[in-house]
Amino acid sequence: MATASNYTSFVSKHPPTFQWFWNSASDSWSGDEQWQNYTDIENEIIEDAYSAKKTEVEIDGDYVISFEHQIQYKKSATDKQRPVKRVQFNRDRSNDHLREERFWLPIILAPTSQPPGHQPETRDPLDRLLKSAQFRNAYHELELKNTPKTIANVVESAAAGIITEGTTLGKTSEAEWLAQRLLSVKHFGTHVVANLFSRIAPEIGKTCIYLYTKESFWYKLINRVLRAPETIKRDQVLTLGPFCWLLYEYLIHNYTTDVLVVYRGLTVTDEQRQQVMKPTLQFPSFTSTSRNREKAEQFGNTLLIIDLNVKYRVAKKYYDNVKCGANISHLSDFPNEEEFLIWPGRYFHFVKEEYDNVKKKHVIYLKSSEENH
Repeated sequence: MATASNYTSFVSKHPPTFQWFWNSASDSWSGDEQWQNYTDIENEIIEDAYSAKKTEVEIDGDYVISFEHQIQYKKSATDKQRPVKRVQFNRDRSNDHLREERFWLPIILAPTSQPPGHQPETRDPLDRLLKSAQFRNAYHELELKNTPKTIANVVESAAAGIITEGTTLGKTSEAEWLAQRLLSVKHFGTHVVANLFSRIAPEIGKTCIYLYTKESFWYKLINRVLRAPETIKRDQVLTLGPFCWLLYEYLIHNYTTDVLVVYRGLTVTDEQRQQVMKPTLQFPSFTSTSRNREKAEQFGNTLLIIDLNVKYRVAKKYYDNVKCGANISHLSDFPNEEEFLIWPGRYFHFVKEEYDNVKKKHVIYLKSSEENH
């Protein structure tokens, strides 16, 4: 992977030096100093509009921020107003814990206990790809195969998919912000045909990683859909597929093999824990793990320790460590999470389970499959 110093200016890596807040007191004009910060993307939308000297800006939830009057009001009820304020600060996330929905939710495994390479029995090639956790290949089969489409076309489709899904979820402003950042690098893929041998331009690939790490509806939706491959609909292949294809293709050509062990905390039931103890497991979605054990075990009742120090074998010869993910911390909006992102469809083997009496936590050891190459 590229180093942080190579991360160019097409995506701002400098955290904002101003945070916007709204007064959350039951009586917001009583002088009660109860202030709630806007989310990261809301804050960037507001700050961008303020810096552009706009008089007001709209955010999701039907809210409008008036800079002239320093208030927030609802478009459908303009008399219901709350004060807002802008505070200068130096954002330091070094003490932040890992995000729960990204790092601690149960890993839903692909519905198969078959060995790597096994294909589900179905006559529909698209269904076969989806059920075997090959979402990226399903998108290629449906939209790119035997077409002259370029990477720039895929970027346009990805941006349109973000807006479509965001609008459905009532996150239009957030979706437009994400889409605009992606479209700003579209031109780097203008002359590159999109196929399974494409190399995604760093400007596009790094932007996809950065946007995927933003705290937004987008990564949550992608993982929720990919965790249930048997229920994926074709229209979801069209809206989520382009972005997932870009992210996947960039990761598999910019993998990391010098990270030997990663961690993920889970909050699971006994039944869910047993599912992670099957001989062979397949992760159907993008799976966030951390290189920092201390942070990974802060929450949850189970810790996954995943051994990546596995050489892949071809014709009885062993080569480099298996390829199943990438260290993306230097591209992340939350670098202190020390995220190692595993791409979909990777296989792992159960090694053992034990109980840590000191930390009152189950510990499950997994090992990457030799098939991950």
